[in-house]
Amino acid sequence: MPAVSIIVPVYNCEPYLRECIDSALAQSFADLELILVDDGSPDGSGIIIDDYAARDSRVLAIHQKNGGQSAARNAGLEAAGGRYIYLLDSDDVMDSALLEKTVPKMDAGYEMVVFGARTFPDGEKLLPAMEQEELLLESEEARYAFLTGPFRRRAIRWEVWNRLFRRDIIERWRVRFPADRRAYPEDMYFNLCYLAHISRIICIPDILYAYRKRPGSITVDVFNSTRQLMFLTSNLLCAELEEHYLGSPHCRFLSSHFPQIRFLLHKAAFRRLRKHQWNRSLTLEDARAILRENVLDYQSFIGEMRSVFRDPVVEESYRQDKDPLLQLTDRLYVAELLDVPGPGWKTALRRLLLGLLRIPFRLKPLYLRLTR
Repeated sequence: MPAVSIIVPVYNCEPYLRECIDSALAQSFADLELILVDDGSPDGSGIIIDDYAARDSRVLAIHQKNGGQSAARNAGLEAAGGRYIYLLDSDDVMDSALLEKTVPKMDAGYEMVVFGARTFPDGEKLLPAMEQEELLLESEEARYAFLTGPFRRRAIRWEVWNRLFRRDIIERWRVRFPADRRAYPEDMYFNLCYLAHISRIICIPDILYAYRKRPGSITVDVFNSTRQLMFLTSNLLCAELEEHYLGSPHCRFLSSHFPQIRFLLHKAAFRRLRKHQWNRSLTLEDARAILRENVLDYQSFIGEMRSVFRDPVVEESYRQDKDPLLQLTDRLYVAELLDVPGPGWKTALRRLLLGLLRIPFRLKPLYLRLTR
């Protein structure tokens, strides 16, 4: 049994794939298997992974019908035999010392090792904030506080490629990527499931991963959608996440506080909806119609969001926003969108302030025409 299983979902990445595979096979820590999952790629990626599998016994090539990145990663998890799991994207590159630096930490008893990354070719650092080097989450309440606080503020980021996982935890609690390929971000979902079951995390400052910024990725496609604005993807993600917590006996606290988690996972979508509405001079009813189209149960969703709008965890999340004006705008907008009840004078003041805050958005098209 190898120490580490490296899993790579492969789809339409022929120009970058060999560099990615070579970086995995060049690890100074060589006790590994490399699982390459061809997700029905229409380019020459399938031929490339078969070529590597024929030449290196550590490489396993899997071919399947296209099911999306989550399905490909899940297929890799089913085939994995290593003590630890590393999830590598097919257009990115591992530092040769990545496993050498992280495996000893896992052997020492940590359940996740988080490290730094950079973009390429520009070299921008993507370091975890590392509020502390060692993170101890020794109770469900502590895990909840971490998930709704530092994790939401990207203290260790939410992607899967800057950390190592333990396979026994993944298998014991059936941690997988979401079954519905529309659920996004799937990396965040996987982490939110895995983090619910662990107590010890170590962050190291080493830059061990190079993330390729390029057009045409799944991230670009999702964020360019102007009709669902992340509401559908976030809603589907939350539905699967809640089911995972409900199915885990020791996640009762997380399950009972899931409305707060759901609100925070939709926070970015609320902001995108506001910008979409204001930039296009839509009415509030237009915005509510978009929301109605993209949540699973509109009335239930609205009621749940209202119920936790003034929850301390939700309020603290808004207080942590760096821009006070943006914080105020978002808070007022969500209250109006959800029609959060309150004294008449407060509702009138809320609408007046929102009207004033919307003026710059109304003037923006005129400004752009005048400055062309």
